[in-house]
Amino acid sequence: PQALVPFKTHQSPTMLYNAMIAPLIPYAIRGAIWYQGESNHTESDYTEKTIALVEGWRQVWQPEIPYYFVQIAPYHYGKEDKTVLAKFWEQQAAVETRLADSGMVVINDIGNVKDIHPRNKQDVGLRLANLALAKSYGKTGIAYSGPRYRSMRIEGDRIRVSFDHAEGVASRDGKPLSHFEIIGPDSKGWQPAKATIEGSDVILQATSVAAPVALRFAWDKLAEPNLINAAGLSTGAFRAGALPAPKSILEQIGVAADYELLYDLDLAMLSDTPRYTSDRSAELSGGIARIGYLLELGKADQVQWVYVSMNAFTQKLAQLALPTSVNRNVFQQAVSGLRVYSIIPSVAGAGKGDIGNIEFWPHNYTPANAGKVGGANAGSYDVGDQRAEPVNGYGCLQIHATGSKTTLLAINNRRAGAQADLGIGNSPGQHTDWTFTKSGKGYDYKRLRIFVQLK
Repeated sequence: PQALVPFKTHQSPTMLYNAMIAPLIPYAIRGAIWYQGESNHTESDYTEKTIALVEGWRQVWQPEIPYYFVQIAPYHYGKEDKTVLAKFWEQQAAVETRLADSGMVVINDIGNVKDIHPRNKQDVGLRLANLALAKSYGKTGIAYSGPRYRSMRIEGDRIRVSFDHAEGVASRDGKPLSHFEIIGPDSKGWQPAKATIEGSDVILQATSVAAPVALRFAWDKLAEPNLINAAGLSTGAFRAGALPAPKSILEQIGVAADYELLYDLDLAMLSDTPRYTSDRSAELSGGIARIGYLLELGKADQVQWVYVSMNAFTQKLAQLALPTSVNRNVFQQAVSGLRVYSIIPSVAGAGKGDIGNIEFWPHNYTPANAGKVGGANAGSYDVGDQRAEPVNGYGCLQIHATGSKTTLLAINNRRAGAQADLGIGNSPGQHTDWTFTKSGKGYDYKRLRIFVQLK
């Protein structure tokens, strides 16, 4: 039976533990040091995994054995989002906060952004040794940490940041302090901050941020910040404060008062039976004058969005839900009164015409131009396609600007969940309506909201 076949690879359950940890259990150890590898840098549950790892060791040795580890160095990581390491650094720092008898050393000043395995291990080892000498062996007079964020205080148009281990804070290279950013309600996102040392604090200001509410430091995978203390030890990435509540997109475009939210769907939860964050189809009543669709697709701090509204093509609220094999919502038709707003200029400009075309169904579909839409290509998936059996098929919810042959928004292959086809504007590939792209896997944030203007 397969259940009795021995494990064969080091990635199989228990293999690494039994090979590398279990043989050491009879022997006394004073503690553990951990040099983190890069392969975990995208894991969202790293903190919990690390705590579980150490607690497992403590069950077989002593409950208080120290655990000291290295925050990984900056590295370019190809085309990965620039904040990918900052979020991982934050998770590593959380281990030190949550796990008793633990400690972290920062090496963002002795790495190499072009070498995933920086050669300078001597200083890494020295910092770990000093950490152990100070915290486990009680040696005094040993500096083992760079400045660590303690608190922030808003002082009008500036933020005061206080640190622990802040004796003799300075710039490592004599240049202005780098990699500080602040944000406020009207700052149009994060802005670089001028950072000034005042005693052991750092004061942050930016001319474009009149009322700062939050800050972040070294929030970039290439960050090699220059804030150090008298011991020459560097400061790790952190963020603090509460982000300003943004105006809703409908408020920004001036239509919020006209529309009611009908459905709200986290597209990471797509399936043939999607779980809506909000479903008001049983609550709302009255005739429908217009229908609006808001699609948001985001990577880290960058969110693209499009809002498309049109004259009502149905008077039944339930028929506006995402098409599935259960509700069997099907619409393939022209729609009038098209209005398009988007953060993407080419998309916003594509909807200036009055006529649009929708393709909503749970079925499979082919490129054939069943609706005889002008300009559609029967050889590729675009503004005009043809649905086919089975009903519980690939599925799509697409809105097109007919005149410019632009896909305004597309949600295809709902059953693929997080790997569905999602897009705003024309896909750059063969099929302009995003069919077969699996583009959803590239977004951290993906949300569809459907609105109605009631009579």
